Amino acid sequence: MKIKVLSEDQIERIKLLTEEMIENVGFRVEHGGLLKTAAKAGAVVDESSQMVKITAKLLRELLSKVPRSYIARGIDGKEYNLGGGRQYIGAIVTDPWIVDYKTMEPRRPCLEDVRTNTILSQRNEDVASIGRMDFPVTDYKDDTSSLRALEIHLLNHAKHYNVYAGSLEGFRQWLDIGQVLSHGGDLAGSKLMTVAVAIVSPLILTDINAELLLGATANGFTVIPTICPMAGTTSPYSKDATLLQGNVENIFLAALTQMVKPGNPYLYAFGPSVSNMKTGHDLYYTLDKIPWKIATTELAKSYCIPTSAECGGTLSPRYDMQSGAESMLFMLTAQNSGADIISGLGSCYNANGLSSEMIVIQSEWLKAAKYLGHGISTEYLEEGIESIKTQGPGGNFLTDDLTIKNLRSNEFFAGNLFDTSGGYETAPTLLRNAHTKVEELTSGYKSPVPENIQEGLKRYFHDLYKKMGS
Repeated sequence: MKIKVLSEDQIERIKLLTEEMIENVGFRVEHGGLLKTAAKAGAVVDESSQMVKITAKLLRELLSKVPRSYIARGIDGKEYNLGGGRQYIGAIVTDPWIVDYKTMEPRRPCLEDVRTNTILSQRNEDVASIGRMDFPVTDYKDDTSSLRALEIHLLNHAKHYNVYAGSLEGFRQWLDIGQVLSHGGDLAGSKLMTVAVAIVSPLILTDINAELLLGATANGFTVIPTICPMAGTTSPYSKDATLLQGNVENIFLAALTQMVKPGNPYLYAFGPSVSNMKTGHDLYYTLDKIPWKIATTELAKSYCIPTSAECGGTLSPRYDMQSGAESMLFMLTAQNSGADIISGLGSCYNANGLSSEMIVIQSEWLKAAKYLGHGISTEYLEEGIESIKTQGPGGNFLTDDLTIKNLRSNEFFAGNLFDTSGGYETAPTLLRNAHTKVEELTSGYKSPVPENIQEGLKRYFHDLYKKMGS
């Protein structure tokens, strides 16, 4: 049950306009080394203004070098073929706010939140990669706070690492950590990490993000752009023009990545939002996300570039009808878009919040979205006809052969968290079931990280804290 937003003609028009923008308007790249690399690769470079322009012909040549699929690996040796046909989840385990189950109110994250959400992500078989926002925890008030959260995160999962470095120092720490994770092996060939490189909309690659791009490609790590234009403030106030700008920013960075290292993996990603022109607030999870998600996936696939789409998400920090409706709509859209990886499981509160229970709930909604995406098959029609003939007018199908055959199949949807009893007084709520599931998944958890790597991580962080005077 695929939903299309853009026609083939619209896709081609956006792609042509993208080429015109990159060739005639260009991109500001605030890094001398990359300016020289771009000039050497054939781009038109003005070093005084730091502007880079790429002709349509050269752009197409560079985009042809982007791998159609690539392997992401965890330290457990498990490999995930992104772009290979199976859809995976990219999880995130913390945000500036956590929606607390007991109080039902947003609060700042603590270490236990990081640990719990990392475990939930590790135990979800659809999750291929896990990332953590570089944000402090309330348990520690000193400069080590964010690092303490990173340590707990690393000690509890063995999947692929999504690196969201907030500084060059933070990225260098990740490279040091990578040596521990690869246990002295070749980090550059490990395929252990995907590195986020931010674009400042509109059309700027800053010096720090240029360095992140160079660091990622030097190690063969997948590059994923952080592109978040806000319609009305950092992009035009229309869905189509913001879509165009996001595509320009994605495609320019993809081309620049290939200039630096031909064949380096690249994951198309786009997170637009809408500026509330009355209040000035940035609204990340409006219903406009639905056509945007599908359209960006359609564009990425037209370039044969692997793509990511946000999965759930809601503007609300509450477990209410609005959050349920928004999250399920977004989940259904992301799953049916055909994106190679869907990200942000558990996200809420306008993309500034996360909830352990919402991680579990949205995982269940993903199952529902997959079920709905299958539509209705006609494989049982012949058997059904025989059943109707056998039972005849006024018969019943309680013990019919087809009933017995499908009784424990997936013919009808049966979510583990949903109330399917049809009752009221004794039936547990979806939220309560989710909280019980969180407790079950985290109780008695044993980390899959090999003990020698755990010891190496603990030594690394111990020495780092000591150096910081903590």
